Amino acid sequence: MTEVLLHEKTRQLGAKIKYYRTLEGINQTILANKLGITYQHLSRIECGKQVPRLLLLIALAEELHVDLAELVSDDRQLYY
Repeated sequence: MTEVLLHEKTRQLGAKIKYYRTLEGINQTILANKLGITYQHLSRIECGKQVPRLLLLIALAEELHVDLAELVSDDRQLYY
């Protein structure tokens, strides 16, 4: 996988997390507190600057009431 493609997938994942967070009507601070991370960490994930670990992805999916497969799928739907 090329670096450009990896960056795009990271950005897409972050955009999906932000999309589902806003659908839930919660801000970064509230979600970050539920996950035991800082809002800065969550912001870096949503901006595509950091890739979350698997256990954090699972917790994100649970908190956002979405299937993990949906978060990581490559469906090409635009979330940003």
